[in-house]
Amino acid sequence: MRAVCFDLDGTLVELPADFESVFETALSDAGVTPDSDYHEYYTEVFFEYLEECHPEPTRAAMADLCEEFNFVADFDELASAYVDREVDAAQPRPGAREALDALDCPTGVLTNGSERVQRRKLDRYGLADRLDAVVVSGDVGAAKPDPEIFAAARDELSADEYAFVADDLERDVLPAQAAGFAGIYLAEDPDDGADRADAVVESLREVPEVLDRV
Repeated sequence: MRAVCFDLDGTLVELPADFESVFETALSDAGVTPDSDYHEYYTEVFFEYLEECHPEPTRAAMADLCEEFNFVADFDELASAYVDREVDAAQPRPGAREALDALDCPTGVLTNGSERVQRRKLDRYGLADRLDAVVVSGDVGAAKPDPEIFAAARDELSADEYAFVADDLERDVLPAQAAGFAGIYLAEDPDDGADRADAVVESLREVPEVLDRV
């Protein structure tokens, strides 16, 4: 039996194209006047916390932002406002629900981020009840492309074979292959990565059929 895992951000869920706008709106929601320096600083420290597998990278980055720029604002309120805006701005990728419903096998999500935030996205867009496992770097303590997070997915989903579907070839698909997963690359160009991924799809709706061939 095969288990199929999906990346979340960019794969099952499409993220907003303009994160700076989302960030600025969130600050305004919390009563802080936006500034381009704020977003640049926040982005830098957020990704540092994300790579460290901090359980709450948004909250930690907002706390640093408040300290760096001497905000009087409550960093918990800023973090909450930002998460609300990010979740609102995200959308399920076309075909996500259909693909999960069509798979007659164990399914899971394997994602970097905060467990609380990532589960909110899954719940918000009706994906959580279609999954058997959710593996998040902030909970596991290892982030893609670290093989440990793929091992954690194996522990959560009992199967003989594993596949991973993602929109990032270098960070997601190739490391998954190195960890023993079949790597399915969700790409805009069907020729992109065809010589390195086990399969390339342009739509999530193609995943169930492709799995029969890899």
